Amino acid sequence: TGARLRHERIKLSVQQVDVFDGPLLAAAIEELPATIDGLAVVALDHPAVVEAINNLVAAGVTVLTLVSDLPSSRRSHFVGIDNVAAGRTAANLIGRFVHGSGKVGLIAGSLALRDHIERQYGFEQVIAREYPNLQVLPLREGRDDNSRVESAARALLADHPDLVAIYSAGGGQSGVVAALEASGRAREVVFIAHELTPLARRHLVRGTIDAIINQDAGHMARSVARVLQSAREGAPIVPGQERIRIDVFLRDNLP
Repeated sequence: TGARLRHERIKLSVQQVDVFDGPLLAAAIEELPATIDGLAVVALDHPAVVEAINNLVAAGVTVLTLVSDLPSSRRSHFVGIDNVAAGRTAANLIGRFVHGSGKVGLIAGSLALRDHIERQYGFEQVIAREYPNLQVLPLREGRDDNSRVESAARALLADHPDLVAIYSAGGGQSGVVAALEASGRAREVVFIAHELTPLARRHLVRGTIDAIINQDAGHMARSVARVLQSAREGAPIVPGQERIRIDVFLRDNLP
């Protein structure tokens, strides 16, 4: 994508910011050079972030939200999957994989990220409606940090001998993997995670992870480039081309 953009005389730069820190993210947006034409941002649901995005749009910059949406802002387009549907998908996978009754652990990065909130909503909705044999435990936040997520997973496993599944709605996959393997229950507790990272791929093949819900990062990057370019040129986008699909990977259908 970067090479193609350079060919089309578009300069792309990437800036990493702690997405869990609203004031810090807002400050980073406010400090962007006035010469930019567009911004794609993983948006934290925080008033300061909304204000920073709105001010940027008012200055004539096209703003897209990426991965996690912020519909209360004046952003022009969201690039990412339907996260409510992703949560529902995770619930149905667990509901069909688990035999008998028991408790389900739910770990997210932060409830300030809309994608994690939406995944939780879809997940709990389906479990409550279709799988009364399963009880979803109160959500634990791990800020997508491996050590924090591992601590949360270890606590779930230690506190609930009848834990039958874990759904990690955010990052920190290796933390859950480490906790499951340390407990000796990696083959009996169903684990559904997000994003097909090299680590997730390895543990999906080994069986510690049972399924991965994925959004194609390459498709999202290309979509961001196309939408920003269309905005700059005043051309319409093709909605079907920019729709990011939900992929579900088992070890049998890895790409």
